[in-house]
Amino acid sequence: MTEPGGRALESLVRGPRDLTPGCPSTDGTSITTTKQISLASGRTLSKATLFWVLHFGGWFGFGLFVWALNVPGIGPLPAAQEELLWVACGFTLTLGLRQILQRAGSAGWSYTSLGMLALALSALVAPIWYVLHVWLMRAGFAVVAHWPALTAMFAREVRETLALPRWWPPIGHWMMFTSLLVTWCSLYFGINAMLDLENERARAVNALKLADGARLRALQSQLNPHFLFNALNGIATLVRDGDRTRAGDMVDTLGEFLRATLQKLDTPEIPVSEELAFVEQYLRIQRLRYGGHLRVSVDADPETYAALVPTLILQPLVENGVRHGVLARPQGGALFVSIRRRDEVLVLTVEDDGPGVGDGGAHPYGVGLTNTAERLDALYGDDAHMTAGARPHGRGFAVVVFLPYRQAGVVPAERERVAVAV
Repeated sequence: MTEPGGRALESLVRGPRDLTPGCPSTDGTSITTTKQISLASGRTLSKATLFWVLHFGGWFGFGLFVWALNVPGIGPLPAAQEELLWVACGFTLTLGLRQILQRAGSAGWSYTSLGMLALALSALVAPIWYVLHVWLMRAGFAVVAHWPALTAMFAREVRETLALPRWWPPIGHWMMFTSLLVTWCSLYFGINAMLDLENERARAVNALKLADGARLRALQSQLNPHFLFNALNGIATLVRDGDRTRAGDMVDTLGEFLRATLQKLDTPEIPVSEELAFVEQYLRIQRLRYGGHLRVSVDADPETYAALVPTLILQPLVENGVRHGVLARPQGGALFVSIRRRDEVLVLTVEDDGPGVGDGGAHPYGVGLTNTAERLDALYGDDAHMTAGARPHGRGFAVVVFLPYRQAGVVPAERERVAVAV
C-alpha cells in the first residue's frame, strides 16, 4: 500500500520455517524416525509399505540383471538357481541390517556414525552371505544329482562351486559381497534422506496452508466488528433523533448484511457479482444513515462478474472512502467504484472526491486499507498489489487493487453492464 508519496505496496514474502522432526544427535544431525510420509497433497504413505516395495523390486531387478549376464556362460536354469539362492541370501541379510540401522537411527546416531556402522556391518556380513550361498548351492547340487538329465546341464556350475572354499571367502568374493552390502546401505540412507526431505517439505507446505487459512479467517473476521461498531453508532444516532422508521430499516438491512457475511466467513474468494451484492447492501445501510450526503456510483464490466476476488475486498475500501473522504466534507460528496479487466489483471478502483491528502496533510488509512493489504499478501503474494494516494485527476483520494484475473464460472449472457447510483 502506498503512502502519500505514491510509493507502491511492498509485498511481504514469508519463507517456511525449518520443520525438522526427529532425534537430535551429538553432532547436531537429526535422524527422522517418523513412520509416515506426508505428501504436499495432504495424503500420507507408510514408510514400511514403501520399503517393502523398493526392497522386493530392487533385489528382483538386480537378480534378473545378473541372471541375464550369466545365461550365456552356464545356461538359463543353472543361472536361475544360482541367482535365486544368491538374491535370497542377500534379501534376508539386508533385512537384518535394516533392523540394526533403524535402532541406531532411533537412538540418535549421527549420519557419520551410521555410515561407519554400515561399513563395519557390511564387512562382517559379507562372509556370512558367502558361506550361506555356497552351502545352499551345494545342497542344491545334491538334489540335482538325483536327476540324470540335469547333471550335464549343471556340470560346469558344480565344478566351479566345489572349487570354492566352504567356510571362508576368497578376498575377491569378500570385497564383492562387501561392496554390494555397502551399496545397499547407501541406497537405504539415500532414499530415507529423500523421503525425510519430502516429508519436511510437505509438512512445511501444509503448515503454511493452515497458517494462511487461519490468518485469512482472522483478517476477514476483523471486518465485521469494525463495521458493526460504526453501524450500531449510526442506528443509535437515528434512535436518539427520533427517526424510528429509518432506524428500523437500518437494523433489518444490517441483519441481512451480517447474515450474508457470516455465511462467507470461511470462503477466501468469491465472484465479483457476489462482492457487488455485499457492496450494495453496505451502501444501502449508509444511505439510510446519511441520506443525500452520500452519492455513490458503482460501475463494473460484465465480463468481470465471474472473476474471483477476496471476500469483502471492496467493503472496507468503500467504508474508508465514505468515512475519510465523503463525510469529511460538511456537504458530503461522491464515491466511485469501478471494476475493469486489463488482459490477465483485474483492477478494482475506489475513489472519493473528499479532501484527499491535501497540502502536507496525512490521509488516515485506517484498519480497512491495512487489512486489505495483508489479505492480498496472504492470498496472492507478489501476484497482487495495491496503491493508494491522491486521485490522478481532480481532488480526492483513490485506492487501486490489482489482482490476477481468474474466472469462477460462466457469466450469464443476458447480463448487461450496470452503472448504479446509490
